[in-house]
This record gives sequence, C-alpha cells and structure tokens, in this order.
Amino acid sequence: MADRLDDLDYYTLLGLEPQANADAVRDAFHRFALKYHPDNHSGGDPTRLARATQIFRRGAEAYRVLSSPDSRRRYDEGLAKGDLRLAAEPEAAARKPAPAQTVNRKAHPFYRKAEQLLASGDLMNAKLQLKIALGHDPESGLLQSKLAHVEEQIAARKR
Repeated sequence: MADRLDDLDYYTLLGLEPQANADAVRDAFHRFALKYHPDNHSGGDPTRLARATQIFRRGAEAYRVLSSPDSRRRYDEGLAKGDLRLAAEPEAAARKPAPAQTVNRKAHPFYRKAEQLLASGDLMNAKLQLKIALGHDPESGLLQSKLAHVEEQIAARKR
C-alpha cells in the first residue's frame, strides 16, 4: 500500500497556497508543528508516535525548503515537472561540512564572558577571558580566531 505522505507536495502538506509569503509559511509550519510534533504524541501508542515523527520530519523538510527563497524557487521548478520533493543538490552532498565552530563545556563560560566584554568595548579583559578559555580548549579554532581578532583590534587602537 502506498503511503499518502508520498503523494503530498510541500504546499499541501503545510496547508499553503503556492503564492504564500514567508510569514504565511512560518505560521503554517507553526500550526503543523502543534499537531504533528513527536513530543505531542509521546507516552501513547508507539505506532502513532512513529507516524507523527515521520509526518513531522516531512513537514520540517517542507518548511526548510519553502522558507528559503533559492530552495523554494528550485522546488517550484521541480514541482512543475511533477517532483513532489526537492532532491538534494549533488554538489551539496559531496561537500564536506565545515568544522564545527564551538568551544567545549569548560571553556564556554569564559567565551561567553569575553563576548559580553567585547560588546561593551572592553578589549583587554575580553582578551584575558579568551586566553583562559583557550587554556580549557586549546584546539578551538573559534577561540583562536576570536583571540587573533581581539589582538588586532587592540593593536589598531595603539596606533
């Protein structure tokens, strides 16, 4: 038996007209999520939970595509040819994701404090907080680049 979900385009799934604007897409997805989010089905029948999860994932896919102007344009072109889902771009699938720009749990409070100090213009104390954070996470590219940027700002102020 064919799955009805496979017969729905993204607009139908979210209850939208094809000319819907970004606000309408967001509102439609919000209504959709209230009905199908897996958390709303936990603790009940596992079969219903699995189905809600499947539907929600497809709705989230629809939202991602319809909320991006470029993806939506490509989707609409494919839909005109009868494609109900947007295929991933081959070059996007071949690309490796960029390394995560994160800091570890121990370094995070110092990084957060440095960001606050930078926002207030206190470069010297921000530099100190970043050095402490690097002591906890010396391999973090994010911390290294942020510290280099702060040091450049400090040097520029001295000139």
